[in-house]
Amino acid sequence: MSLLVSLSGVQAAQTDIDTIGNNIANVSTAGFKESDAEFADIYSGARSGLGGSIDPGLGVNTNGLPQSFAEGTITQTGNPLDMAIDGNGFFQVETGSGIAFSRDGQFHLDNSGNLVTTTGNQVMGFAATGSDSTATPAGTLVPITVSTASVPATPTSAVSLAINLPSSDPTIDPTTTPFNPSNRASYDESTSFSVFDSLGVSRTLTTYFTQTQSGAGANSQWQTNYQLADANGNVDASGTGPTLTFDSSGKLVSGNGTITASNLPNGAAPLNIAEDFTGSTLSGLAFGVNSINDNGSAAGQFAGVSVSSDGSVVAQYDNGDTRNFGTVALANFANPQGLTPISGNLWLASSASGTALTGAPSSAGLGVLQSGAVEGSNVDLSTQLVNLIGAQQAYQANVQGINIEQQDIQRLLTIQ
Repeated sequence: MSLLVSLSGVQAAQTDIDTIGNNIANVSTAGFKESDAEFADIYSGARSGLGGSIDPGLGVNTNGLPQSFAEGTITQTGNPLDMAIDGNGFFQVETGSGIAFSRDGQFHLDNSGNLVTTTGNQVMGFAATGSDSTATPAGTLVPITVSTASVPATPTSAVSLAINLPSSDPTIDPTTTPFNPSNRASYDESTSFSVFDSLGVSRTLTTYFTQTQSGAGANSQWQTNYQLADANGNVDASGTGPTLTFDSSGKLVSGNGTITASNLPNGAAPLNIAEDFTGSTLSGLAFGVNSINDNGSAAGQFAGVSVSSDGSVVAQYDNGDTRNFGTVALANFANPQGLTPISGNLWLASSASGTALTGAPSSAGLGVLQSGAVEGSNVDLSTQLVNLIGAQQAYQANVQGINIEQQDIQRLLTIQ
């Protein structure tokens, strides 16, 4: 019987050594969670009272190998697609066994634009929806795919200008001095900025401001004129824009309008641009442009991708555009210890873990994402080495017990 007891001790010690060895082997594995061997004693039955036999026990048994889900050290990598979860949650990836869960955020784009793990498993998330490609963190999980194709041009359809016009500028009578961009005396101020046609070609839109009415008791009026020119200075369109009216306090009363450029020489569609001068003022200050916003853009080449703390995967383009291609989904469990570990630094859900509680990062108790970083193993090497010494001593002690039992048996066999 004592041989079996010592044998169970050897087996338990070997399990402990194997567990510690696996922890040490994965000390550099991203997202790895260390395990501990748990043991329990074995008895054949209840111990009897006084006068009865006393059962010394039948040895030891391995109860389980629970994992510690303490967070590992987060290290910056410089790769924008690497992600670390700061807090609770697991990444969700598609495998041959269904959805699996991981803390390893070493991701990259494959040749199809799919966000994948180092082993090629697709990272799951919420699809981007809507005309502005925003991602709604709800609904069916889908693989996150980033298109590296160019984005088409967006023709300018609206511009907003906030300017200050000097009240000291002279009034010009357009009847006696008709507007002429070549005649500086026919206007007071001007400003230029770029707009884009339907082919993404940049053109210079110059707006001229002429004060046509001022004086005590009357609103100040400024006539605008525009000229659209190509990169070589050739004029494609020109005309009269809206009249800006300011009250006695210098506040804009009216003046928004639309300018049109038809028959562009490169075959682009006509431009109809709504001009909004909201925020413009009339004052004793010098002429100045406070802001210009243009909703158009040239075609853009893919320039890179970034991931925000809320899991949004956003592509950038060299024309300044951005597009959201989805939100990385995280999952948490009522009992993470019930997860079933599998190869590849992954876990599968089980009845013990409960159903995956899925959501976007930083919501419902889930952690936030750190882009360009990876969570390391939570293995403390010093602790594991100390534990290994203890496991080795337990192994040797149980082997010594077996040796003693063998010697006793040999003595019994030699009795005549």
